[in-house]
Amino acid sequence: MINISGKELKKEKKSIERIRTDAILRETSTNYIRLIGDADRKARIMLVVNSIFLTISVTFLAKTIHEIPNVWISASVLVISNVITLFFSIQSVKPEIRNSLNDQSENNIIHYKKCKELSLEEYSSELRDTMKDNTKKMDAIIKDLYHYGNLLALKYKLLKIAYTLFSWGILLSVISYLFIILFINK
Repeated sequence: MINISGKELKKEKKSIERIRTDAILRETSTNYIRLIGDADRKARIMLVVNSIFLTISVTFLAKTIHEIPNVWISASVLVISNVITLFFSIQSVKPEIRNSLNDQSENNIIHYKKCKELSLEEYSSELRDTMKDNTKKMDAIIKDLYHYGNLLALKYKLLKIAYTLFSWGILLSVISYLFIILFINK
């Protein structure tokens, strides 16, 4: 039979708790980074699709405006919705989104901007101090996760707006085109 004292048992439980906490933080960080990459990929797809639609709608408008006089309405709806969608997609994919949360996260030693603000010696010293103190280390990781979570929420909010505008723009453009063809230009 194994004989373990109460102190050793508490120490072992703390070690297991620490391993579980580290695993949860690592998994959360990995998920956030993956989701940020997914959001950026979706925004790039929106940029490509809207650029193609914009090119097609402008070409269509230029060719058919003389044949079907009122078609400029549906083409204009498509162009305007594509331009606005492009704006929100670009805002989502920008490398740095400015907001009030950046000040809190930039005051974090593990935030990427600290590398450019400090010399190698200063950065190394501050990072070592943080890594020695479990509370500082946990606070730095939590601040970083908080920054990523807010960045992710903002990216997906902008993408939702872009997708909604894109969908409504196409729908309204098709409906107005059909209305013009069927009822106005008989």
